[in-house]
Amino acid sequence: MVYTSPSSSAALPTIERERSMAAANRWQRPVAEFAFLFAAVWVVFYGAYTLLPFTRPGSVVIADAKFDVMVKGQMFGPQDRYRVMAFGHSKALTSMRPRELDAAMGPEFRSYNLGLPGEVRILPILEAALEGGNVPTHVLLMLPWDGKPNQPGLMDLLRDDPAIAKTLLPFRTFPRDATLFLFENRNRLAEAVHDVDVQRNSMLEERGWFFIKSQSHFRNDRLPDDYALPSDRPNRIEERKIPEKSFTRTRLEQLATKYGFEIIFIPLPYRNGEFKSAPVADNARLATLSEHPRIRVLGPDYFNYPPAFFADPHHMNLQGALAYTADLARLLKSGAFD
Repeated sequence: MVYTSPSSSAALPTIERERSMAAANRWQRPVAEFAFLFAAVWVVFYGAYTLLPFTRPGSVVIADAKFDVMVKGQMFGPQDRYRVMAFGHSKALTSMRPRELDAAMGPEFRSYNLGLPGEVRILPILEAALEGGNVPTHVLLMLPWDGKPNQPGLMDLLRDDPAIAKTLLPFRTFPRDATLFLFENRNRLAEAVHDVDVQRNSMLEERGWFFIKSQSHFRNDRLPDDYALPSDRPNRIEERKIPEKSFTRTRLEQLATKYGFEIIFIPLPYRNGEFKSAPVADNARLATLSEHPRIRVLGPDYFNYPPAFFADPHHMNLQGALAYTADLARLLKSGAFD
């Protein structure tokens, strides 16, 4: 029989507790140090990203200005009988000039170009404008809504890696963007910072129209008259497919009914030779949309213009934007604002 004194028995739990605490400290301290270091790095990079917005890509600067400034400010006044917002991607951004459209349409008409570079979604910026108290009478769409039938759920959000990364690490491209900005403008840094600010303010003054100078590589910002790409399909009609069923469509119809605006599909601008000229109208598609009285398709799917009206294969220069805006005004007068 082994005899254990009461004092040694009492010491055993204490020793075990000390060992357990030591083991816990061995992993808790490194984890805490990592969390602190991660938080510190996050704060530093987020602060730099916020304080140095001019280092971001031009598309991000333009999109941020539209979301953070344009749609949050007062876009319309009580004298504006027709309050128009145009939506689309970079083709819309570079083709519709609100000032010239207003002048062509007459008094009591005020429009904004809410096209976003590299963005095909309609709802985020429209809902942001509505939340800012800016209610249109007409919403012009160059692009169709997507064909997704349901609102994104939790699993969809968890599978959306880009959205998660953007939320958790909004500055994730900052090191690369800042390095490129410094390298490309190493001999004119102050001037480059000023240029970004001037372009941003110019876009806001133009109520959303923007010329993408960085993608223009031809003299006088115009393509040669004989310009063509191997991917052009001059004998094919590029039909704009508008899904009948879509969560985005349902949401747009809800907003149109709630706020009383009309939704009008308008043509895209394409180069001559890029596609065959589009038919004037598509009655079959008009019939699929006619069940909702606030949705209309106006004119053809797209207009064709000479290459000289484009600064690059896809985006219009100023001459092209003026031509497209004039054609759009004539179309709107003939079928929407007559």
